[in-house]
Amino acid sequence: MTENQKTQILEMRRLGCTYRHIATSLSLPEGTVKSYCIRAARKGPVTPPPETDPSVCKQCGGELIQVAKRKRRIFCSKACRQKWWNSHLFLVSQGSEALYHFTCPTCNKAFTAYGNEGRKFCSHQCYIRSRYGKDAPDGR
Repeated sequence: MTENQKTQILEMRRLGCTYRHIATSLSLPEGTVKSYCIRAARKGPVTPPPETDPSVCKQCGGELIQVAKRKRRIFCSKACRQKWWNSHLFLVSQGSEALYHFTCPTCNKAFTAYGNEGRKFCSHQCYIRSRYGKDAPDGR
């Protein structure tokens, strides 16, 4: 197990991930993850996730306005939400029912899409090639 994996295990455990989720995310045996966490706990406690102020954005720390009788906001904007999830991909379950596998009809490349079962192409460039038969004339 590499030092990077050890750090990821402790970080994911601190965020509340299960041994099984950590093991599948890092492609390690579940027993290895569990025994490492137990050994690490003997050296010092694995701290629980810090309680954040509910009126602060999880990504940028900006102020949030909570509306009564509505779902609690976690992020101030769509951009902050996307940045946070892109930097915390290890929290997305790879065995998720929302993970779809496809083959691009243009380049025959295998790709996955999270939460989009209707996707056909691996990129916008492949879509343009399929629709117009070549790259866009303006290079986009």
